[in-house]
Amino acid sequence: MTTIFIVYLLYYLLNLFFDLFLSPKISTEENFEDEHFFAETFSPELITLEEKPQEAAADSAKEEKPAVVISSGPVSSSGGVSLKQLFSLAKDNLIEHTRAIPY
Repeated sequence: MTTIFIVYLLYYLLNLFFDLFLSPKISTEENFEDEHFFAETFSPELITLEEKPQEAAADSAKEEKPAVVISSGPVSSSGGVSLKQLFSLAKDNLIEHTRAIPY
Protein backbone atom coordinates (compact mmCIF):
# COMPACT_ATOMS: atom_id res chain seq x y z
CA MET A 1 0.00 0.00 0.00
CA THR A 2 2.81 2.40 0.72
CA THR A 3 4.34 1.86 -2.72
CA ILE A 4 1.10 2.87 -4.44
CA PHE A 5 0.90 5.91 -2.19
CA ILE A 6 4.48 6.90 -3.09
CA VAL A 7 3.82 6.40 -6.83
CA TYR A 8 0.70 8.60 -6.69
CA LEU A 9 2.52 11.21 -4.63
CA LEU A 10 5.38 11.37 -7.16
CA TYR A 11 2.93 11.54 -10.03
CA TYR A 12 1.02 14.48 -8.55
CA LEU A 13 4.24 16.27 -7.53
CA LEU A 14 5.52 15.96 -11.09
CA ASN A 15 2.23 17.36 -12.38
CA LEU A 16 2.47 20.32 -10.01
CA PHE A 17 6.10 20.93 -10.94
CA PHE A 18 5.27 20.89 -14.62
CA ASP A 19 2.28 23.20 -14.21
CA LEU A 20 4.06 25.72 -12.03
CA PHE A 21 7.53 25.87 -13.51
CA LEU A 22 7.68 24.38 -16.99
CA SER A 23 4.45 25.55 -18.58
CA PRO A 24 4.65 28.81 -20.55
CA LYS A 25 3.57 31.90 -18.70
CA ILE A 26 0.63 33.85 -20.07
CA SER A 27 1.11 37.58 -19.96
CA THR A 28 -1.45 39.59 -18.05
CA GLU A 29 -1.21 42.49 -20.51
CA GLU A 30 -4.16 42.97 -22.77
CA ASN A 31 -3.21 41.82 -26.23
CA PHE A 32 -5.48 43.02 -29.02
CA GLU A 33 -3.79 41.16 -31.86
CA ASP A 34 -6.29 38.31 -31.88
CA GLU A 35 -9.39 40.46 -32.16
CA HIS A 36 -11.29 40.84 -35.42
CA PHE A 37 -13.72 43.59 -36.31
CA PHE A 38 -16.27 43.32 -39.08
CA ALA A 39 -17.84 46.37 -40.64
CA GLU A 40 -21.43 46.01 -41.73
CA THR A 41 -21.78 47.16 -45.31
CA PHE A 42 -25.47 46.39 -45.65
CA SER A 43 -28.60 47.72 -44.04
CA PRO A 44 -31.34 45.44 -42.73
CA GLU A 45 -34.42 45.08 -44.89
CA LEU A 46 -37.93 44.10 -43.94
CA ILE A 47 -39.19 40.87 -45.50
CA THR A 48 -42.94 40.33 -45.71
CA LEU A 49 -44.86 37.13 -46.34
CA GLU A 50 -46.46 36.88 -49.76
CA GLU A 51 -49.51 34.65 -49.59
CA LYS A 52 -50.54 32.39 -52.47
CA PRO A 53 -53.81 33.04 -54.24
CA GLN A 54 -56.70 30.87 -53.02
CA GLU A 55 -57.05 29.12 -56.40
CA ALA A 56 -53.51 27.71 -56.29
CA ALA A 57 -54.05 26.42 -52.75
CA ALA A 58 -57.31 24.72 -53.76
CA ASP A 59 -55.66 23.03 -56.78
CA SER A 60 -52.84 21.63 -54.67
CA ALA A 61 -55.37 20.24 -52.17
CA LYS A 62 -57.21 18.41 -54.98
CA GLU A 63 -54.01 16.82 -56.29
CA GLU A 64 -53.04 15.28 -52.93
CA LYS A 65 -54.30 11.74 -52.43
CA PRO A 66 -55.43 10.58 -49.00
CA ALA A 67 -53.15 8.10 -47.24
CA VAL A 68 -54.24 4.48 -47.36
CA VAL A 69 -54.49 2.84 -43.94
CA ILE A 70 -53.87 -0.89 -43.71
CA SER A 71 -55.57 -2.65 -40.83
CA SER A 72 -53.39 -5.08 -38.93
CA GLY A 73 -56.28 -6.80 -37.22
CA PRO A 74 -56.66 -7.26 -33.48
CA VAL A 75 -53.65 -6.75 -31.27
CA SER A 76 -52.07 -10.13 -30.61
CA SER A 77 -50.04 -9.22 -27.54
CA SER A 78 -53.13 -8.47 -25.47
CA GLY A 79 -55.23 -11.28 -26.90
CA GLY A 80 -57.30 -8.97 -29.06
CA VAL A 81 -59.06 -7.21 -26.19
CA SER A 82 -59.49 -3.49 -25.64
CA LEU A 83 -57.55 -1.61 -23.00
CA LYS A 84 -60.60 -1.36 -20.74
CA GLN A 85 -61.15 -5.11 -20.98
CA LEU A 86 -57.44 -5.71 -20.33
CA PHE A 87 -57.59 -3.74 -17.08
CA SER A 88 -60.72 -5.60 -15.98
CA LEU A 89 -59.01 -8.94 -16.70
CA ALA A 90 -55.98 -7.83 -14.67
CA LYS A 91 -58.24 -6.76 -11.82
CA ASP A 92 -59.91 -10.19 -11.78
CA ASN A 93 -56.47 -11.95 -11.88
CA LEU A 94 -57.33 -13.68 -15.15
CA ILE A 95 -54.09 -12.79 -16.93
CA GLU A 96 -51.40 -15.48 -16.93
CA HIS A 97 -47.98 -14.21 -15.86
CA THR A 98 -45.37 -15.80 -18.15
CA ARG A 99 -42.28 -13.66 -17.48
CA ALA A 100 -41.09 -10.74 -15.39
CA ILE A 101 -41.51 -7.21 -16.72
CA PRO A 102 -38.16 -5.35 -16.71
CA TYR A 103 -38.40 -1.83 -15.34
